[in-house]
Amino acid sequence: MENMTHNTHNAPTPLNFRKPKLSDGQAIYRLIKSSPPLDLNSSYLYFLQASHFADTCIVAEQNEQIIGFLSAYLQPDKPQALFVWQVAVAESHRGRGLAKSMLAALVKNQPSDSAITEITCTISPSNKASQSLFNSFAKKYGLLLQTAPFINEAHFGDEAHEAEDLYILKAADNQKLIPYLS
Repeated sequence: MENMTHNTHNAPTPLNFRKPKLSDGQAIYRLIKSSPPLDLNSSYLYFLQASHFADTCIVAEQNEQIIGFLSAYLQPDKPQALFVWQVAVAESHRGRGLAKSMLAALVKNQPSDSAITEITCTISPSNKASQSLFNSFAKKYGLLLQTAPFINEAHFGDEAHEAEDLYILKAADNQKLIPYLS
């Protein structure tokens, strides 16, 4: 995956994007746990994402520490849609465009023959950071952004969980995103 240099205190510090591996599961779990309002799943899920879904997930690493994680998968009923499940950035690295860089690196590093034509996700109304990420990503790459209600509060029963709106990003001509973002 792509490497980039990221400046901290005027000194270049390498930032590495790569596929997660099984041994990253606990560090990913801790990152998600420290990243409200993200829903925390069991550590087992993050081990599965870091192994079974590694091709559609990415970690950002600096000084051998995981500082970012983006999990995604190809929707079984719509394999041209890359569904982004969670995006987490360590508090010390927020506001620097890391989440957008992880998403771009993940999409660009899919196989060149990938059929991905859209990026989808769900975002709750109070999650302004995720709304900003997907809005700015769409703007940067000239993608269309559509939103629609998806899961309402009633679906969650007594969990006191906010509704989740569906976000869909795609090229105006519905072309594959791999060459489009390159």
